[in-house]
Amino acid sequence: MQVLKIGDTVNWRGNFGSEGRKKAKVEEIQITNGGKYGDDVDEVSWSKVRDRNVVVDLDNGHWAYANQISRV
Repeated sequence: MQVLKIGDTVNWRGNFGSEGRKKAKVEEIQITNGGKYGDDVDEVSWSKVRDRNVVVDLDNGHWAYANQISRV
């Protein structure tokens, strides 16, 4: 199983996915299931990282929905 963990580097697309890819490190992960708030976790299966199901905080000072990040 492929897992996204705190500390992993991801490709991030800013401005809600409309900007070019940049590398960033994951500092926090929340599973929101599409809601406004969710549960903090240390890792999540990449199969659940889609749409707005997951929100991450990044080391570049930004946050992102799951659809704005991808594996490096």
